[in-house]
Amino acid sequence: MSIRVLSPADARALTAAQNACALFGRDDRVAVVVTGPDRAKLLHNLLTQQVKDLDVGAVRPAALCDPQGRMQAAMTLVVQAERIVLWTARAQAESLAATLDRYIIMDDAEAKADEDLALVTVVGPHARMTLASLQIAPSATGEAVAVHIGGKAALAWLGTTGGKEHAPWGAGLPEISLQLQRDDLSDVAEALIQAGVAVGCHAATDVLRILAGDPLLGPDLEDGSTPLEAGIPDTVNYRKGCYMGQEAIAMMTYRGQLRRHLCWVELDGDSRPETGWTLRTADGRKVGRMGSGIVKPDGYFLGLAMVQRKGYEPGAVLTAGPDQPATDSPAPTAALRIVGSTVAGVF
Repeated sequence: MSIRVLSPADARALTAAQNACALFGRDDRVAVVVTGPDRAKLLHNLLTQQVKDLDVGAVRPAALCDPQGRMQAAMTLVVQAERIVLWTARAQAESLAATLDRYIIMDDAEAKADEDLALVTVVGPHARMTLASLQIAPSATGEAVAVHIGGKAALAWLGTTGGKEHAPWGAGLPEISLQLQRDDLSDVAEALIQAGVAVGCHAATDVLRILAGDPLLGPDLEDGSTPLEAGIPDTVNYRKGCYMGQEAIAMMTYRGQLRRHLCWVELDGDSRPETGWTLRTADGRKVGRMGSGIVKPDGYFLGLAMVQRKGYEPGAVLTAGPDQPATDSPAPTAALRIVGSTVAGVF
């Protein structure tokens, strides 16, 4: 994944989301559908989130880790009457379904990716007001409710995107997620656009994701990263029983010692880094890895980077560069300033 450069059209879509509301097709997310009488039991025993006894309509963030606490997938869990839907990154969908299926031994359950389901989001300060004009009122508690848009059935739930309370840019924007059948996408989109929702784009979605400190497995997280290091502790429920990786996550929590954590970084110069470049201190010590980033039309760069504890200091400047140059010429480098940590209340 390379650093994304926004076009003027991308910037207009971002402005619409930040000042009014915009519609985003979330083809970057795929539904893994878990069915069968033992579906809640299976997921409760594997995921970091409480699943048993959740009511229909419950929406929760969750993660699947290996026994060492290393994240394998992050997801949004939606409980329905006859199934549980896990919305996860497209790159992890098939492996998530396969992993769940591998652990189905005595349980009466089935897990598979379902491309017939689609997800769209309406993001912005006017999102709730605009959807109210279509008689759509998502629950203020974030639970999924049945709605109709353009004559088509959907599930809607309320969340936020584009910022955390401790982020340098302040709290995030209202985000209304809509789960629907893929065949109904065009009718639903037309109804929303006629109601005044602007058309978004994938680049603007990426900006909001980075502002929120929402990492992608692979580009942003090193192998072995835990949900705590990734800055998404709300995926973990500390009141439930055993789950995959519980011991490692519990030890990290109670000791209060993270080996590394996800940070926001900006340029300290003109040269731009690439995803995967190594981060070093002034004396040459390796202290992290560059993740994803965006460049706005005015040239402003913002990105995510995994930084070791020993290299973290707000305002510190690190040098990013490839470990092994592709040629004999001097390796390209970029200077990056640490803006802050996506992990709240630890540093």
